[in-house]
Amino acid sequence: LLRYVRPALAESDVPHRTKLTESVKARAVEVVNVIRERLAKVDSQVSMTFDSWTSIIGDPFFSIT
Repeated sequence: LLRYVRPALAESDVPHRTKLTESVKARAVEVVNVIRERLAKVDSQVSMTFDSWTSIIGDPFFSIT
């Protein structure tokens, strides 16, 4: 799709899906570690809830409260 919209792009300019997956997972690990460090310093108890759903037209949602 990127190369269709921008024909001047070379194949090497478009990151492969596995590279993108690796990057997203690595960033997620970093964020989880930061959250763990911050929560470890909290003097009180913390409760978290998670929810995920899909809209009627198929849009995915994920919520953390």
